[in-house]
Amino acid sequence: MKRSDLLKLALLGAVAPLVAPRAETFPTRRITLVVGFPAGTASDLISRFLADHLARRLGQAVVVENRPGADGGVGATSVARSRPDGYTLLYSTSSAHAANVSLYRSLSYDPIADFAPVAGVLRQPTVVVVRPDSPARTVADLAAMSRGRAQGLSYGYGNTSTRVVGAMLEQRGGVKATGVSFRGNPQSLTELIAGRLDFAVTDAFTGAAQVQAGALRPIAVSSEAPIAHLPGTPSLVQLGVLQSPIVAWTGIFAPAGTPSAIVTQLSDEIRSILSTEEGAAMLARLVAENFPMQPQALSDYMRADIARWAEYVTMAGIEQQ
Repeated sequence: MKRSDLLKLALLGAVAPLVAPRAETFPTRRITLVVGFPAGTASDLISRFLADHLARRLGQAVVVENRPGADGGVGATSVARSRPDGYTLLYSTSSAHAANVSLYRSLSYDPIADFAPVAGVLRQPTVVVVRPDSPARTVADLAAMSRGRAQGLSYGYGNTSTRVVGAMLEQRGGVKATGVSFRGNPQSLTELIAGRLDFAVTDAFTGAAQVQAGALRPIAVSSEAPIAHLPGTPSLVQLGVLQSPIVAWTGIFAPAGTPSAIVTQLSDEIRSILSTEEGAAMLARLVAENFPMQPQALSDYMRADIARWAEYVTMAGIEQQ
């Protein structure tokens, strides 16, 4: 071998270690999307929609795993403890990532420090419903009914938003009642329809579906104004029960420390899916509006919402658990 050839090989050997290996393309395997609420809820349905469309776009399976409990806290805790590699994500709500800070004395996760916000998904109000045979047609009717019973009325709720709205009906609506907690809103409506509750506070999707089926009748919604899916149903803000609307929001989160490139990639895909005609149709089906937050915007909104929920919980007179 010529001396010049030996010199070239030596130079190549010196340069090669300085060249960084090419980064692995994400994803290369299955992604798990954890949902902190039961099957059949709006959170479950939109999660499965997103999982299906993400799988098509990313070329890898995206599997939904329901882990209900503690107002979304069980699912949040499991994801917070997962590897920050983008392969375990959380579909979370304002319950787990805002309200729980004020509702629980201690949490097994930190909604800020333990997560990397990925993208906002939707915003949705709650609705107060009764059976069609109930004499109550207004909040004032509920209050009058409750005063006529020694034990007051009973109502069901299945998440933080519905719990707080129910408590506000007690504190500011003059309704003497006892709330009963369920693992999800569908379960509370099952009990209401069966006659074991007097009314329920539920998410707009679950409530509107039962109203359209003729199984329930709406009394009021927690949005700023009446909503198109429940025409003629007054807003609790208009009625003076709420000073400001109580609207739940949802979003996708990854464990803290997940590479920013992966977070950005997932955020872009999720927001793109929701901006399609199929995405808009799905949101309309869920009686919800798009919440197209990028990572930093979602982080800022979440921090502000933690303070808002602290005010809601204080006004509702709810004691920490």
